[in-house]
Amino acid sequence: MALGAWDLSDQGRTMKKIIWLEMVLIGASILIFRSVWTFLDSMPWASGGVGLAVLLIVGVVATCVALRSIEALSGKKGEKTEGE
Repeated sequence: MALGAWDLSDQGRTMKKIIWLEMVLIGASILIFRSVWTFLDSMPWASGGVGLAVLLIVGVVATCVALRSIEALSGKKGEKTEGE
């Protein structure tokens, strides 16, 4: 007897758990972001012009390094990965 959409295979149950955990991760990252933001607001140097400039530069460099690393790990830009 097939239950249609309600008949989840092991892979379907695993994906459902992964999606739920990803939602938890998003919620947790919001709380962390807000905490870091509030913490930095409480520091006088981080609210000044020089502090903001330093934080901006650090953020831009970290973003560029992370994006280049992701691109290098996932293959060259524009090429399809295996299985596509």
